[in-house]
Formats: sequence, structure tokens, C-alpha cells
Amino acid sequence: MSSQPSTDSGLAETSGRQHTTGWRLLLAGGVLFAVGLVLMLVGSDAVDYAGVALAALSTPVTLAGLALVLSGIVGHRASQHKPFA
Repeated sequence: MSSQPSTDSGLAETSGRQHTTGWRLLLAGGVLFAVGLVLMLVGSDAVDYAGVALAALSTPVTLAGLALVLSGIVGHRASQHKPFA
């Protein structure tokens, strides 16, 4: 289990890793949604169901990616001691 970074450089490094992982999750969610959308547009009946299922499965992945990207941005800004407001 990882611990919290104790220095500003450690915080910047951790936020950079979160930012990178978040973009990867956003990409995976986007690909899942695109495949689901294609299946919904092309198919009928069972294929539509599979497309809706893939599009629905992309939602938590996309939201997790967005949360990690935003967390990475906040952590990077905090490591530079910049005000948020």
C-alpha cells in the first residue's frame, strides 16, 4: 500500500502518475463507448443490446479516469504552492 508523498517533488510525481493513468482510463472508456455506439447504429435486437451494455460499461471507467485526471491537476497545482481561488 502506497503512502502519501512527504515532499513537493513526491507530490508532483504522484500527481503525474495519476494524470497519466486517468488519461489511459479516459481512452479506454472512449473506445468502449465508440464500439458500443457502432454496434447500436449497425445492428438490431441482440446486437443493440450488446452495444448498450458496452456503452453502459464505459461510464464507470470514464468517470474514474476523469476523477484521476482532476486529482492529478489539483495535486500538481498544490505541489507548486499556487492558490486555487
